[in-house]
Amino acid sequence: MDDHPGLTANRSPSDAHAVRKAVPHLRVIDLAPFREDRGIAERRAQAAVLREACIDIGFFYLAGHGIPEQEFADVVAMTHRFFELPLEEKMKVHTSRSPVRLGYVGRGRNNPGNDPNRPPDIIERFHLSREILPGEPQEGRRSAGRSQWPEDAVLPGFADLMRRHLRNRCDVARQLARVFALSLDLPEDYFDATYRYLSANTVLNYYPRIDLATLGERQWSFSPHTDYNAFTLLYQDSLGGLQVLDSQGEWIEVPPVPRTMVVNIGDLFARWTNDLYASSLHRVINRSGAARVSIPVFTSPNGATTIACLETCAGPDNPPRYAPIRAEDYLKSMLDKAYETGLPTLGARTAARLGAAMT
Repeated sequence: MDDHPGLTANRSPSDAHAVRKAVPHLRVIDLAPFREDRGIAERRAQAAVLREACIDIGFFYLAGHGIPEQEFADVVAMTHRFFELPLEEKMKVHTSRSPVRLGYVGRGRNNPGNDPNRPPDIIERFHLSREILPGEPQEGRRSAGRSQWPEDAVLPGFADLMRRHLRNRCDVARQLARVFALSLDLPEDYFDATYRYLSANTVLNYYPRIDLATLGERQWSFSPHTDYNAFTLLYQDSLGGLQVLDSQGEWIEVPPVPRTMVVNIGDLFARWTNDLYASSLHRVINRSGAARVSIPVFTSPNGATTIACLETCAGPDNPPRYAPIRAEDYLKSMLDKAYETGLPTLGARTAARLGAAMT
């Protein structure tokens, strides 16, 4: 490490008025220079590409993350096995049995009368959280250590595999937080303390095969939304179906790329960076003719962290746009809204920033 780890020594905070460019496809960021502690020049080069990607669209592919492809294949196969269980088995770990809403969510809506003109998404989900770490304080844990698990006799090896995989994703998130720090002209270890006991929930998404001819108007496998957290690590199977809205209002495809994950910025990080780094609308439509699986891990700093405008993201002509808020309070407010309807939602400030509706 050198004595000036920032990306550029003399960038002014006023350049947060960045112009977002339309992109035809996502950039690729290589995490290996950070995982392998290579020289600062290589690390800065990757951080510079990440910065451009986060300003333009808030999505990129992550290579060099170190998780073997076989592990992802095992997780996808186990996810199929869970959702192929009889409904009565899945209902034993339904979210209604969890005080923190972890567990299985079936198709349909929690409150069908909330918006009768908006059909339910065609998806089943299973929510999990990371385990509690040695020495972890109680404050800011959110849902850590409170997952529901199917009985091992019903689905042998499920809990062990998912716990191990989520630990590995958390390690990647902590390393990636260093790339984000460097990209924002902050010391590389700036986010280390808040990501030591990070908030990390995963959702096993199961998109059944659908008949496109029978889809209702404004109906999706997963309707347009932004994520609420800081940044998301997504693994999608080989079938594809993810799309993201670019800065010109065009939906672009985000096809699976071998040996990568997709990373996207969430609303919490947009707030933290004073909207320099974008959270973008994205959606899923499963056109493959087969059941599709995706596994996002939603990461955020420890829940007790105060999210206030980063010093490198504001200046005299670019004052902070958001009041400080605890990370867990923001996430709870957004998740409560989504849980009420069973559909994703947009915060008012996010919708105003995007200039887009949930259509």
